[in-house]
Amino acid sequence: MQHLFADHLANVIACGLVVLDRDGRIQLWNRWMSERCRAPDKDKNNGCPMLGQKLVDVLPGEVDQRVLLTIREALDFGFASLLSHALHPCPFPLYAHPSASERIKQSVTISPVNGDGGSRWCLIQINDVTSLVQREHLLRQQTRQLSEKLNKLTVAQEQLRRNEQRFRELARQAPVGIFETDLFGRVVFANERWQHMVGRIWDHNWAENWYDVVAGEDRDQIISGWRNSTASGNRYHGEFRCTNRSSMRKFWVSVDGMPVHTSDGAVSGYICTAQDIHEVKETSLRNAHQATFDALTGLYNRTPFNEQLDKALENAGDRQFCVLFVDLDGFKQVNDEHGHEAGDMVLKAVSRRLRRLLRPDDTIARFGGDEFVVLLAQCGQQADIDKVVLRVQRAVAQPINIGSCHVQLHCSVGTAMYPRDGADASALLNGADAQMYKAKFGKREGGDSDAVDTGDDRSKTKQASGS
Repeated sequence: MQHLFADHLANVIACGLVVLDRDGRIQLWNRWMSERCRAPDKDKNNGCPMLGQKLVDVLPGEVDQRVLLTIREALDFGFASLLSHALHPCPFPLYAHPSASERIKQSVTISPVNGDGGSRWCLIQINDVTSLVQREHLLRQQTRQLSEKLNKLTVAQEQLRRNEQRFRELARQAPVGIFETDLFGRVVFANERWQHMVGRIWDHNWAENWYDVVAGEDRDQIISGWRNSTASGNRYHGEFRCTNRSSMRKFWVSVDGMPVHTSDGAVSGYICTAQDIHEVKETSLRNAHQATFDALTGLYNRTPFNEQLDKALENAGDRQFCVLFVDLDGFKQVNDEHGHEAGDMVLKAVSRRLRRLLRPDDTIARFGGDEFVVLLAQCGQQADIDKVVLRVQRAVAQPINIGSCHVQLHCSVGTAMYPRDGADASALLNGADAQMYKAKFGKREGGDSDAVDTGDDRSKTKQASGS
């Protein structure tokens, strides 16, 4: 009954599922795969003819060699892999329908599965991402179209200046906010769109500075930029948070201003356009934050840490600095006994403690899993570094509240000092990593019960984090 239920579940799931045994022979080939590949289909007597065959025999010469390599790594070493469509768009010969000439775009996940008796199988999961790729292409086209429209709007601004009557009529119908100021920033005209954006019906008898609607945290910077532009008579551009006075909604606005010249060439004011860019700006800020900071702990990730390390090397001169590699002992046991949510709480707590412990000019990053790297901007002798290491170990060793109870774990720390232990970033990181692993191995040799992570656990963690 369980076997029938598993077969039914595999056949109704909306992605391709293939299971290979230790010898690379097919043990599961679901309906999704049969409908999209051109291998022999089911016959009445034998059911699915692909079962028991090797993948390369079912799809001879058509499977990307990188797929075969990652399958072998999963079976031999227990490594999991993700083949992104961006790098490997069509690894399997799969088609949307039998007469299609082009393969579907695919995202492939290859995972090891531990069976009974220590055997290991390989699970291949294939998702059709063709529509996602098409949407990305459409989005790029729309972005180019938007850029073209903005360029045309800039040209229209110059034309509006030549005729005031035409300007006012076009401004009334424009899809963006438009306002005109004198040389001091006082608004002398505002179209309906701008009044709606800022939540204020403009009283032309009351000359108000346009930047009064700018949110307080951005106001000083915007006023400074505006005054620099007006003093030199240059074009003005600014992006800032604006507050709607009616709804009190705070949103991002992009303002472009062109100088208005008198007949003798002097600047008399500015004509400005304003566009609500809140969604685009928030997305850009989120992407920038995700590219810089670890989502769980808020620490730097690898890229900005490596940049800081490169800067330290460039500006080092005769100055010494140190890299610390910190790995938690017993973290796997916390995940196994209390769950990954508890593990996340432990990582956050350790991150907060390390931030409090270090100086403002030191840099700390999470490299993945339970590994942290610290750049001590200035250090003296080895004894000074040993004191820092001891403080780190003591901070980590404090009990951590995970809600239902407290857990206590320790850490292994490796150090590498510039220039004594290495003259480049790779040498320093590898040296600190090697020293950390040596310290962890020493704990195991000494019977330290807290050092429960095995070398295999460490390699899996690095593989999953992309290290």
